[in-house]
Amino acid sequence: MIKQEIHLENVFSRNLKCFKHRPLNIWEFIEESIRLHSKKTCIIDENKNYSYSQILKLVNSIETLFVKYNFKKKDRIGILFENDISFVIVSLYCIRRGLILVPLNPRSSRFENNTILNDCNATAVVFDTSLTNKISDIEKDVIKISFKLEDLNNPSNKDFSKEANLIDTETAIILYTSGTTGKPKGAMLTHFNVIHSCLHYKNAFNLTSNDHSILVVPASHVTGIVAHFLLMIFVGGSLTLKKKFEVKDFLNTAEDQELTYLIMVPAMYNLCIERGKFNSSRLSKWRIGGFGGAPMPIGTLKKLKKVLPNLSLINIYGATETTSPTTIMPKEYSIDKLNSVGKCVPTGQIKIINEKQEELRSNQHGELLISGPMVIPGYWNNDVATKKEFTENGFWKSGDVGFKDEEGYIYILDRKKDIINRGGYNVYSSEIENLISLQNGVIEVAVIPHPDEILGEKIHVVIFKNDSLLVDQLKLICKTKLADYKQPDYWTVVKDYLPKNKNGKVMKKDLSKLYNLF
Repeated sequence: MIKQEIHLENVFSRNLKCFKHRPLNIWEFIEESIRLHSKKTCIIDENKNYSYSQILKLVNSIETLFVKYNFKKKDRIGILFENDISFVIVSLYCIRRGLILVPLNPRSSRFENNTILNDCNATAVVFDTSLTNKISDIEKDVIKISFKLEDLNNPSNKDFSKEANLIDTETAIILYTSGTTGKPKGAMLTHFNVIHSCLHYKNAFNLTSNDHSILVVPASHVTGIVAHFLLMIFVGGSLTLKKKFEVKDFLNTAEDQELTYLIMVPAMYNLCIERGKFNSSRLSKWRIGGFGGAPMPIGTLKKLKKVLPNLSLINIYGATETTSPTTIMPKEYSIDKLNSVGKCVPTGQIKIINEKQEELRSNQHGELLISGPMVIPGYWNNDVATKKEFTENGFWKSGDVGFKDEEGYIYILDRKKDIINRGGYNVYSSEIENLISLQNGVIEVAVIPHPDEILGEKIHVVIFKNDSLLVDQLKLICKTKLADYKQPDYWTVVKDYLPKNKNGKVMKKDLSKLYNLF
């Protein structure tokens, strides 16, 4: 891990540990990478390579194309593209001009996209022609711009970044939360937040201009836009864009383009094991395999380590509100730390509190409160939600229940809303999921509450496994490892991967309806 000087600063009325030496804004580090690596490949899309200098030329061409709209600094600009070069170019244009970028997910419904555009009072939405049906019927005063790369010509040479006077505490990107608990909230990611997250990743993994990543998660998600797109430009690396994840195509690309770093959800690694063929000699440079959102089955870990001995599988815990990483697992850790999500990033702080808001000691269970320069200042135009989800001194209330051990490793037990109350005993679904997922043959598992007239809730396991693993084996493991009140009451075996939302997280609320469980 690269160590960098840290000092205290007062930002967003919070006293924060910050990296002392850092870019002033996002465009400054983009411009620096363009200067240092002008001829080097920056983006690969549909097997076409774009150098850093070519990327700049395309951004300058957008300036000429969009000058007629007379956008003003801090205007909100919605963008709707797949993981493609247009997403990259329009995003960089917005960042340079000081326009607030509002990415929309192509998998979202027209209603969801319109809700976001209305909530942020967007000035315009720039979109791929093929996605027109995803933004129709929006407000008449929102400018609709159908964008095609072939429309670009006559690049401008004017330096719009100086005209924008970009300030690090200003909002650069608004990312809307999934809205699973109600109306989506617009998380305001500032230049300050993004820069610190890029530094956390760069320092943790020793990333350089020699690194190459592949974007297989949505570019509109915090992992896509921060931990891949902007991060690779930050370090001067290169990024291949993929509109969808297909195992054979992914592995072929990883081999051909000498993949070194990426972050995927565990299900994608599982698919690589189940459906892929690894050529270890051609994947020898793949050294960082990040994952988050769910535990990685030990069977997958062992198989990947066997075929890819140079690959470090790293658990990363974070959220949109923390601009991606809050904790990162050290590259070397003992087997007893397998269920941990790692240690807090160097500039961050995690407090574990009880219902009385009292800070707890090591190994005591409570809610995680998170602070640091990567934590957003609040939600767009939503003071009620900001006051509800942030403490007065700037800690974000994660809603996750967990604990910290004596060595500073963090363990996530469950979402507060996912805790099962079985006859007055709190049962953490993730504790059971972790145990089951560690068994060879388990591909995916989710534990959900099953309504019960006497106990209130019982424990229901939904599992996708291979044919060789028997449920009776899993029941025996649970009986051996778990307390009596934590024993699963119901087991359902499914024949495919569990349903997930746009960001790759299992939709537990949908399981009972989808499989008619109760």
